[in-house]
Amino acid sequence: MERKEKTSLLDRIFSWSIKDILNKDLHKQKVKTIPDKFSSVHEYFKCFVPHLLEETRTELFSSFKSLSKAPLFEISSLLETRKKESSRSSLNKLFYDITIKDAVSNSGKYQPKCGDLIALTKERPRRIDDLNPLLLASISVDNYPNISVILSRLISPDEKSSLGFGVSLMNPTTNNRIWNALHHEAPNFDIIQSVLQPTSLGMEQTVSSRTWGQNVLDIICSAKLNSSQEAAILSCLETNHKKSVNLIWGPPGTGKTKTVATLLLVLLNLRWKTVVCAPTNTAIVEVTSRLLALSKKSSEHATYGLGNIVLAGSHKRLGINNNDHLRIVFLDHRISKLRKLFSPSFGWKQRLKSIIGFLENTESKYDKYVRTLKDVGGKKKKAEEMKKKNQQVVNIPTFVEFVKKNFNGLSEKMETNMVDLYTHIPNSFISSEDVEKMIAARQALQRVRYLLQENSLRVESKKGSFKRLIRVDCCLQALLLLPKSFDKFPNILKSDDIRNFCLQKADIIICTASGAAEMNAEKTGNVKFAVIDEAAQLKECDSVAALQLQGLRHAILIGDEFQLPAMVHSNECEKAKFGRSLFERLVLLGHNKHLLDIQYRMHPSISRFPNKEFYGGRIKDASIVQESILQGNMFGSFSFINVGRGKEESGDGHSPKNMTEVAVISEIISSLFKVSSERKIKMSVGLITPYKGQVRAIQERIRDKYSSLSGELFTLNVRSVDGFQGGEEDVIIISTVRSNSNGKIGFLSNRQRANVALTRARHCLWVIGNETTLARSGSIWAKLRRDSKRRKCFYDAIDDKGLRGAMNDALLWTKKKGRR
Repeated sequence: MERKEKTSLLDRIFSWSIKDILNKDLHKQKVKTIPDKFSSVHEYFKCFVPHLLEETRTELFSSFKSLSKAPLFEISSLLETRKKESSRSSLNKLFYDITIKDAVSNSGKYQPKCGDLIALTKERPRRIDDLNPLLLASISVDNYPNISVILSRLISPDEKSSLGFGVSLMNPTTNNRIWNALHHEAPNFDIIQSVLQPTSLGMEQTVSSRTWGQNVLDIICSAKLNSSQEAAILSCLETNHKKSVNLIWGPPGTGKTKTVATLLLVLLNLRWKTVVCAPTNTAIVEVTSRLLALSKKSSEHATYGLGNIVLAGSHKRLGINNNDHLRIVFLDHRISKLRKLFSPSFGWKQRLKSIIGFLENTESKYDKYVRTLKDVGGKKKKAEEMKKKNQQVVNIPTFVEFVKKNFNGLSEKMETNMVDLYTHIPNSFISSEDVEKMIAARQALQRVRYLLQENSLRVESKKGSFKRLIRVDCCLQALLLLPKSFDKFPNILKSDDIRNFCLQKADIIICTASGAAEMNAEKTGNVKFAVIDEAAQLKECDSVAALQLQGLRHAILIGDEFQLPAMVHSNECEKAKFGRSLFERLVLLGHNKHLLDIQYRMHPSISRFPNKEFYGGRIKDASIVQESILQGNMFGSFSFINVGRGKEESGDGHSPKNMTEVAVISEIISSLFKVSSERKIKMSVGLITPYKGQVRAIQERIRDKYSSLSGELFTLNVRSVDGFQGGEEDVIIISTVRSNSNGKIGFLSNRQRANVALTRARHCLWVIGNETTLARSGSIWAKLRRDSKRRKCFYDAIDDKGLRGAMNDALLWTKKKGRR
């Protein structure tokens, strides 16, 4: 690559002027269509660079257009800290510490985070001109209200003293990680080579008669998978002896996440080191939750073995504070636990020593404690003398009180330490026999606490027989049997050492796809498998970091190219196929994909159309999807509801909305709520529409009145199609919005978007739209309309008294609004 391209992405951003950022043609000549085949790894890496630059510029340009609504903070102080020459850049980095006076955003308080790109200004910015002269900064340390930043250029003392505000523009952390992956100095080319062109693609693996270990077979059997799910997992295992890329094709509702979680549990059992990636934090949380649930079921000792699983990322973005079950494998939490466990001053060994010493010398420790209490101010005073001087008598506890207080505190903390040890330490450092000894010791401690409580009077009256009464010797024996293998445990008390230890010894590391760029060989050691979930939602360049992992021999991509791909902000990049996934390109080149062919989500009347239209009728309906919670009521499991009298209008930001459809939807929701309340039916309803304007209009109409009234019995979720990918609800209502005489439906015509919308419902799917507009669109919605008429699932809203009244009210309101 050219020397200029080897600078960091941040340096490239810092080099842009306002004019550059506003220039839509800045990279136009270099943004070429991504080819289907590549002749070399060099060509492969190089082709994505201009697109990544243009995509970053477009995101920055978009933030410029909404400056008045951008998160903002007021500067209290700005101090230069140091100047540093970057090894990757020709620019001098200028470091400053900023103290924030106040920070706000439209959604509440703004808390700047590491990686945020901000602009520093004199006045509160309202327009792009307010940013001139442009001074960009990247946050390197976020310790609110203090942050450290790198400035894009030198500033004079006068300019420094005049800076009063910082406005958040974007966070290019993901783009920066992709940039670094594309400019990797020592990449692993093994898997990259295999995805360049079809001649290097392996043929589909035939599952052999090879017999796997009984544990693997037991895991697969206990997961109760169908035959296509089992075959998908076995085909991945069969590639162990060669470098390969496997594709698992998971259409909606076919148990993709369950299949992935089972595969990961098998790889965990086989100790084949694996990095698991997904496009979003939401996706990796789902995979992690499923894996933990399966792991706990298969483990003999609850949390034993979880030390081999690590979830890496930001606790805020992952929602760790709200997901206690995830904290158990979260990297930062594990580091904190191990640091405390192996602290030389108050770690688990010191606690074990303390409790053993207490049980061996309980009576002498009590006598010493009493003597200490009686020695007040370094001078012994008799209780009678203290009373005469109106001083407080030293409260000397009884022997039982002393034992209970000290033993209970020591034993409970010791039990917590033992659980933390077998939970957070990898299996290679703690055997199942060691765990059994710990469990025996825990049970012994619990027995002593129980006997101490039940025999308090006898212990007090027969203090000399304490050990015999409470069976202390049995407890001591159990404690002394605790494993001594930890004596050889490496010294990992430094933060970096603990972090690397956790990653290197883990068999399963879970992170976002961009987070894989942080997983270098020094941190993780050699990785054997990369499992990329939701692979069809990743731009191909987003997968590059995971495909370069040191030692990687096998990549498994799970996805469905018929659902929505990654979002691309730049129109030029969109046309140049920058949003296309590696999964989709490999399928295009003829790479075989293993189909999961049984769907467990949709009622057959719902799955029928998308199955035929998108999947060639290859998906079978599981027996459990035959029933509908509203069968025989409302409009049936699938219906097309014609709202031909609706008028399409521009909403906020020129995004279309249709108030007649909003009125019809409101009436339907009211009916559903009534059914749920009267029959005590638990019901989740999703409202899907392609346009943000319609989302806002629906939210304003219904507010939160249904969910607030019904508690958990009735839930309502209103989102765009893109926001619903991966989700599902009992009832889905689709508002198509568009209503015109020429059949123009905009990006509603996108087949992938239509597929997502039509496959979210479990029991009922109702499509609301203008029949004429959709029929004239020549799109998949025209086919859906014809199909619904052929199946006698087509209704005119005007034929329903309640819906007709709602439509009339909406039309009357629209006319009055137009006359104003």
